Amino acid sequence: MKRIILLYIALLFPFLMNGQGVVATAKLDTGKVVIGQPFTLELTITQPKSISINWPYISDSIGGLEVVQNGGVDTMPVDDQGILLRSQKVTLMAFDSGSYTVPGFVIDYNFKGEPVKAYTDPLQVSVYLVPVDTTKAIRDIHGVVEVPYDMFFIMLMILLWLVVILVVGAIILYFINAKKKDDLAEGKPIIRKPAYEIAMTAFNELEQKQLWQKNQVKGYYSELTDILRVYIQHRWLLPAMELTSDEILAHGFIQQTDKQLQDELAYVLRLADLVKFAKVIPHNSEHELSFKNAVSFVAMTTPEQEKNPVVDETENKKEVQS
Repeated sequence: MKRIILLYIALLFPFLMNGQGVVATAKLDTGKVVIGQPFTLELTITQPKSISINWPYISDSIGGLEVVQNGGVDTMPVDDQGILLRSQKVTLMAFDSGSYTVPGFVIDYNFKGEPVKAYTDPLQVSVYLVPVDTTKAIRDIHGVVEVPYDMFFIMLMILLWLVVILVVGAIILYFINAKKKDDLAEGKPIIRKPAYEIAMTAFNELEQKQLWQKNQVKGYYSELTDILRVYIQHRWLLPAMELTSDEILAHGFIQQTDKQLQDELAYVLRLADLVKFAKVIPHNSEHELSFKNAVSFVAMTTPEQEKNPVVDETENKKEVQS
């Protein structure tokens, strides 16, 4: 196996040194399967270590095929210290017969200051029905089994939950109103922090934690994207904490921003998804670029007049009475 890898690198080395930069290949372990039979897609990318690439994002389905297991990105050892060889295996499955096409992957990266793309070829796989033995008798399926339930118990549990929710809600409202009354009585100003200030404070705290420097990469990207999601939720009143990365990027408010800002936001969110779900370990430069893009997106989408907190001065009740 090691000889095959070394031969593969030897063949690709001239292309990498002559400016090709990145070489990507995709292959299937079989071209014919039956319905429900899992098979493997393997994506391999060879690159110089000096180049930073955007690893392709693999969603829940590819070309009509369901993704049942998304393996992490593995780094394979090579003799040349200047070359990085990584691969990712994805288990696919089809639930309908026919011919399927796995579209080619697109790998974006910068080479000598210019944006470049590397491509893989589309792949074909044929899915067949499971052969049926017509010589055997057809058996009846089991009938529906009715499960008894106690209607009184169900209604009692619903009633108890409603009582608990009402009591908790009443307690929360009581303390909120009491706090507001205390602030008004003491003449305290009510400061409404803008989304910009909240985000910038969170960025500073995250930077001081130095999570990725401590090899806490997943925690770093979780906190970084949470800051962006909270900012978007406050800035445009979107339920960003409940939306996927693609749903956020496709929203109308985001689409109205500058194209460069959209690309910066997409870079952070999609790289974070790869770290959290595909176990990708980006380079240090990608950590720093993600942080820079996140701060830039917040700063450039906030109007100047909203970068200062709004203070509503309230008069002391005692002064009003006098």
